[in-house]
Amino acid sequence: KSVWTQPPTNQPAKIHTYILYHNYTTTKNTMGFNKIIVYTLALLALVISVSGQIVNLDDRNFEHQTQASSGMTTGSWLLFFKSHRCPHCKKLEPEYFKLSQDEQLSELGIVLGNVNIMESPRTANRFMIRGFPTLIYLHKHRLYRYNGKRDYESIKDFITNGIQNMEGEEIPPTPSQFKFVLKTIKAVGLELYDAALGKSGIVGYAILAMVAMLMAIFIGIIAMFFMPAKKIKSA
Repeated sequence: KSVWTQPPTNQPAKIHTYILYHNYTTTKNTMGFNKIIVYTLALLALVISVSGQIVNLDDRNFEHQTQASSGMTTGSWLLFFKSHRCPHCKKLEPEYFKLSQDEQLSELGIVLGNVNIMESPRTANRFMIRGFPTLIYLHKHRLYRYNGKRDYESIKDFITNGIQNMEGEEIPPTPSQFKFVLKTIKAVGLELYDAALGKSGIVGYAILAMVAMLMAIFIGIIAMFFMPAKKIKSA
């Protein structure tokens, strides 16, 4: 802001005019420079806030954030399906964080997201998550499942180069309540099938034993209702 002060009477008018113009120009340039600094800092803060961000997703905000079933205008998404109690998930977390700091992935418009399957059963059911950690990449309306090494370099190579020769899958739509139940039954059936083949190890056999015991109890209860009542002989 330029302030006009009464000049001394012993100075020519031209000098007063020059002083006023000089002060005004200097003040204007300073204000313009300050604006540039403010805008630059604001832009830098925005870049820092976006870069390195891992979005937490759940059943409530998944579709809104990823737009997986619509235009996917929010970018491509690398999804990390995990459980807080899973030791393999905790081992993968530092590598996943490195991916969030990668400038190349950020420039490609790739967003990273965490999905806790214990808190997001519908989303886990939608993508048929049968184990964890599971990495899924959503890109150009296609779904790619990652089955490689769980390290920063391998995952990045999969995203940038590995999917080029892959057909991928169609991204499943948000399931209705009926489809959610059907998918849940299918998932349970697949788990039991793997357990019967011994693919799940001791845990699988324990699940089979538990299911068999529950079925035996259920059949026993049903049988009690259909068994003929015993006649009591009169004395």
